[in-house]
Amino acid sequence: MPKFDFSALLPVSNIASSTLKIDTTAIAAIASTRSISSRLGTLIALSGSAVSIPKSNYASLIPETGIAAITRAQGALVAGLPVYSKMLGGFRTDLFTGVRPQIDLTATLQPLLELFRSFDWDSITKPLRVPDNWPDDVHDRLPELLEVVNRDGIPAAWVPRVDVLTLLLNATDGDERSEVLVEHRDEILEDCSNWLDDLCDPVLNSVLPIAREVLDACHDGYWKVGAISAVQVVHSVVESLHWVSDRQRVAKHHVLTMDTPYSRMLEQAARAPLVLFYDDWNPLSGKPRPAHLTRHVVSHRLGEDQVNDRNCIVAVMLMASLLVTVYQLDLGQKELAA
Repeated sequence: MPKFDFSALLPVSNIASSTLKIDTTAIAAIASTRSISSRLGTLIALSGSAVSIPKSNYASLIPETGIAAITRAQGALVAGLPVYSKMLGGFRTDLFTGVRPQIDLTATLQPLLELFRSFDWDSITKPLRVPDNWPDDVHDRLPELLEVVNRDGIPAAWVPRVDVLTLLLNATDGDERSEVLVEHRDEILEDCSNWLDDLCDPVLNSVLPIAREVLDACHDGYWKVGAISAVQVVHSVVESLHWVSDRQRVAKHHVLTMDTPYSRMLEQAARAPLVLFYDDWNPLSGKPRPAHLTRHVVSHRLGEDQVNDRNCIVAVMLMASLLVTVYQLDLGQKELAA
């Protein structure tokens, strides 16, 4: 499954990358002819053949320092010309004496820079910083998304497909969302399988075979067995990433909020269902037994209510969503590097 390069979507100001460079191939080719003097004049006049702008993020041209960078580049261009006389071997290097380009790069590129500055880059890149299963208007529907992942503990990153996720966002309450999950369980299972079938990540290799067997069990109708195993896969991945799993701190670390930066929204949306997942329960507490999926109850107080149709689907979705997010964002590699 192709991996999205999310880091390339974030605007970067890299002044060094905007420095203009001399095309040495063009210079050498011109030097090999008898008409080097006249062609050098053509080379200077036609800056497109002698000067190349590195292929990079256009956002690097937007900062206020852009004009200053170009001015410095002009100086570097002028200073660099004499050096090329050493590269021409036996050719007449005196032809280059006193040659200075008469190109006003600042005036030439300033309209382009002004155009880039006028773009609303945040609006342009927002749609590129979300999973491909999120609807186009998801940024206007953050309150509904927060309800889905935080209050109901239903995964929304990568799975389910956009049509099913839209139904979840349109639902009025948790009961209606549960009905959507059960009604579309086959499509959800297919989405999970499509992602995990060819997923490959060194950090996840120990659990991926088990995850695929979980999906096989569900395809064969053994949803309860699959769900219980999926819970263990999720907890294993969380532990391997050294993420918080105790009830006292999960909300602080995993909840998705309206203030979550767009650069972290994808990861936080994948983490958010973990808040309910790590809810615990003690029968002596006097609190009602959780109806939502919880790792603690599945592991220590397992009952039919914890592996009902709705919770089984959530368990499998959470497993797939977490695995794909770890893969797409290289979360495991970052953890190993730390």
